[in-house]
Amino acid sequence: MQAILNFIVDILSQPAILVALIAFIGLIVQKKPAATITSGTIKTILGFLILSAGADVVVRSLEPFGKIFQHAFGVQGIVPNNEAIVSLALKDFGTNSCTHHGLWHDC
Repeated sequence: MQAILNFIVDILSQPAILVALIAFIGLIVQKKPAATITSGTIKTILGFLILSAGADVVVRSLEPFGKIFQHAFGVQGIVPNNEAIVSLALKDFGTNSCTHHGLWHDC
């Protein structure tokens, strides 16, 4: 039973799957045909993955800029990475929420 719950948590921890699940539920509530529900869900997953890949390209392209800025002006800073914050939030709040609801002990 614990393995099944861990599997569900692992699947729902993926942002693309979670957003697609929301789109899936929304399409069902709107009483769309099965083909529209399927294509809408798949398009949501792919769109989210493409958006994430694009954001990753932008973040990676800014990293060298930080080094250039540091060398040119003698200041040190960071380029904020939203994905790191989201990862930490999922780790901390995801674990806390499932233990507070009493579904299982170790998430």
